[in-house]
Amino acid sequence: MLADSHIHIFENGYRYSGESEISSYEDLIKDYSIKCALVVGYEGEDWASGNNAYIASLAQTRRWIHPLGFVEVRNLRVSHFESLLISGFEGISLYIFSESEITDLLALDESVWAWLVDHKWMISVNSKGKFWDSWLEVMRSQPELTLLISHLGLPSVDAEQLTLTNIALELSTIEKLHKFNNVYLKLSGFYALEHAIPTYPYPSLRNYLLYIVDNFDHNRLIWGSDFTPALISVTFPQTFEHIFGLDSSGVIHSKNILYENLIRLLSNVEK
Repeated sequence: MLADSHIHIFENGYRYSGESEISSYEDLIKDYSIKCALVVGYEGEDWASGNNAYIASLAQTRRWIHPLGFVEVRNLRVSHFESLLISGFEGISLYIFSESEITDLLALDESVWAWLVDHKWMISVNSKGKFWDSWLEVMRSQPELTLLISHLGLPSVDAEQLTLTNIALELSTIEKLHKFNNVYLKLSGFYALEHAIPTYPYPSLRNYLLYIVDNFDHNRLIWGSDFTPALISVTFPQTFEHIFGLDSSGVIHSKNILYENLIRLLSNVEK
């Protein structure tokens, strides 16, 4: 049984691939017993325009879909959330990769955070490097926010610097964020971080993953496939099978990571 914390479904396929992604994923649901998935909205490029409306329409007839609406930071306001709520969304999807977006984030009115907390909405964030620092300030002032960090926080993976000291430094902000009780780390996007060829079984990432499972709370680690972009580089089972092979210093609760943690999180979501 699987519960997928990070997938994308586009009406005309990823980057206009023409693939029927909804059909492809529903085949995977049958093959791998996938109970549910967070469908992460993205409209940051022209080819992805209208993605929110598309996934909202899919969610109306598919209970396994838990949609997160794409929102630009400058549009984070209660009126927009209310509109998304009416459309069936259960949270928002943010992509933050610029100083201007961080400035806008830190200038948000208190009412924005209060609404998100009151409605127990999930905030799935794609970001990297220094841009995570500002989330420490946000979480200190809003510790009840439910923050989902995508793709390990997109660390800079240097194949020549794989010592625990280097890795601890690279993941230091993510580790601090994860100490907040409502912050979850998505074990996803491995293919995009790995530099080795062949990509699987992610040899450069192995020590990063070992550090995470040894130092992070296993109850707030959630697997995500990053369907469909991941399938350009790896097979679907290769988005999760390596987790079973990690020889951590402690017990790896793979069932929690692959299924139970996300199910528990979703049980707290207000529809």
